[in-house]
Amino acid sequence: MDESPAWQDFTSIRQNASYIMKIITVSYRLPVSIKRQKENVKITQSAGGLATAILSYSEKSKKNLTWVGVADFDKELWDNNKNNYESNFDIEPVYLEKRLNRNFYNIFSNSVLWSLFHYFPSYIEYNHEGFEAYKAANEIVAEKVNSIYEPGDIVWIHDYHFMGLAKIIREKHPDAKIGYFLHIPFPNFEIFRVLPNKVRRYLLEGVLGSNLVGFHTWDNAIHFTECVEKMLGHSHKNFIFSQDTHRTRVGSFPISIDFDKFNNAYDKPEVIKLREEIKHLYEDKKIIFSVDRLDYTKGITNRLNAFENFLINYPQWREKVVFLLVIVPSREEIRKYGERKKMIELNIARINGTLGNYKWSPVVYQYQSVDFDKLIALYTSADAALISPVRDGMNLVAKEYIAARKDLRGALILSVMAGAAKELQESLTINPFDDEQIALKLNYALTMSEEEQERRIERMQRYLKKHDVFRWATDFLNETEEIHSRDTKPVALADKTKETVLEKFDKAKKRLILLDFDGTLVNLQPKPEMAVPDDKLIKLLNTLASDEKNDVWIISGRNHEFLEEWLGELPIGLVAEHGGYIKRDKWESVINGTPEWKGRVIEIMHDYVDTNAESFVEIKEFGVAWHYRNVEQRQGFLASRELLSLLKNQLYNMPTQIIDGNKVIEVKHFLAHKGTTCKNNILNPDYDFVLSFGDDKTDEDLFEMLTGTNEHTVKVGPGNTAAKYRVQSVEEVLSFLGELTHCNVMK
Repeated sequence: MDESPAWQDFTSIRQNASYIMKIITVSYRLPVSIKRQKENVKITQSAGGLATAILSYSEKSKKNLTWVGVADFDKELWDNNKNNYESNFDIEPVYLEKRLNRNFYNIFSNSVLWSLFHYFPSYIEYNHEGFEAYKAANEIVAEKVNSIYEPGDIVWIHDYHFMGLAKIIREKHPDAKIGYFLHIPFPNFEIFRVLPNKVRRYLLEGVLGSNLVGFHTWDNAIHFTECVEKMLGHSHKNFIFSQDTHRTRVGSFPISIDFDKFNNAYDKPEVIKLREEIKHLYEDKKIIFSVDRLDYTKGITNRLNAFENFLINYPQWREKVVFLLVIVPSREEIRKYGERKKMIELNIARINGTLGNYKWSPVVYQYQSVDFDKLIALYTSADAALISPVRDGMNLVAKEYIAARKDLRGALILSVMAGAAKELQESLTINPFDDEQIALKLNYALTMSEEEQERRIERMQRYLKKHDVFRWATDFLNETEEIHSRDTKPVALADKTKETVLEKFDKAKKRLILLDFDGTLVNLQPKPEMAVPDDKLIKLLNTLASDEKNDVWIISGRNHEFLEEWLGELPIGLVAEHGGYIKRDKWESVINGTPEWKGRVIEIMHDYVDTNAESFVEIKEFGVAWHYRNVEQRQGFLASRELLSLLKNQLYNMPTQIIDGNKVIEVKHFLAHKGTTCKNNILNPDYDFVLSFGDDKTDEDLFEMLTGTNEHTVKVGPGNTAAKYRVQSVEEVLSFLGELTHCNVMK
């Protein structure tokens, strides 16, 4: 096999002992801060969890780390000072023109994607300039990544700012290892479809440029796959999408924290002193604490309303509890954020004015950032943490609070709308819109026994110790490498490759030839009954089968009546309905009985024929297919996505397989499987040469089983495949089979 230029470059780099592969991490913000201090400039490297985790992985895997992000400092300032601080990874700043950055970051990223992905479609402020800026920013960042990328590097893209980036990088570096992780929720299909069609396609196709796509929860992963299936028409198998250049696996990777950092901070002298000050200040009161960025997704207004309801419904807590509310400034230049701040402060004033008195303010409010030591002191002083986002990807505050409680005291009240609720099962979960429920859980938390506090906290800490941020980063990057390593690249069955296969065929003593029918031996036609074998094909198959060394089988999705009519006289084996029927001397059914679901599927598909002229239903014994090859392209596509979704719900837990094929949706019995039928009925160790040709998804079932050195699988046409080789057309298949018989039937 000839080596590609990319592989030759990679080989030369591996041979260079001085080169160490690197992780290229891409995020909007860089993990460094630059501050002018009089005449000096201070550069500080971030101690944040993400940077620490990726750095830890890079050290263990002996890979360097390079971080690419948008600079919030002047280029001249950076160039003059970038070598004047200790750094254990490289920084590659990207400088965006101010107007472009504003439209990219404030308008499209945060006023469109952030709003929509958090289920606030009415907050969207979409305009064409914002989307164009988003695309331009992704292109500029891609240029930076491409300029430093070398074969073997891993590119890890973070968050909603760079959803188009993976595809752009893939176009330049087809064999790159690329991971993409979304740190916020991914919306369901009905919400995502609000975006203009060109935007939806750009975002989905961009993310699919990755080898691995990660979300916090399986809910988000399922939403993404549903959108891809319905909007792009790509179906997945076990959360893997097959594409022409690579495969993309979709999965859940819940982000976490550095547990030891938060747990050990409990005993820091600075934290102890601050905690004692807080306890002394509120020594006769229970403390409820929450900390959030200023954001409408955090449910702060709902939280205040619920606290007010708590004080009204449980008056015994008046003057005996205080709510410490810390809000960290964020995105104030965006209108919705400024409005939210005013609303929050009006609510606080109303609650304190209505329910408080000169001795007691129910809500103690701070609108500023909090340093690490003070944050730990607040966490470990609180009798309860109230975390009630109306929608959140994960919410690490919940995990930080639990990890910080080395004393095994406190209670976590957590919104079910936060991804963390799926992991922190011992928390007191709430609906953030249910004031009465929150009030009830607040009362329960503040009266919880120490034994119950200890039991709940200990169980959650045990989980967080095991599933920390280092494990998260390691799992994600390892899986990115694993899925990339399994990505097969079929070789064209031509030139030297073809000669090698023909030589193996000639030397073999016992050969098995497995051939699909439609799209492999005959070209696809508007209607299946039009695709029939001509005299040349009959002669070719007869000649192949006449060689005593050859066993020839047709493995088709057609019903057994069709195969018997056109091919039944040939000395070959036949498999019909994707493996439902098999014929050596006579036809035998692999499946017993009539599928109970069949009548309902026929009824549903006929409804779609009524609304989609020129479509038709093909009824088989163990399956039903809806063909839409002759329907107007966009209409057919949209109808097929709807039908696919309907069938998945109708046939849930039924013994079926739903195939999203080439202009056809087919439902078949799960035992009607080409791979299983061949394995159980045809394959045996006597064959020292196996050759299989096929063009569609059902043939992949067979290709995935034929992986031996003497087994040769060939994909007909485009598309990602498990096959070792590829030809582009039916004509190439027939030409190659003709060479096997030493006669070219195409002449």
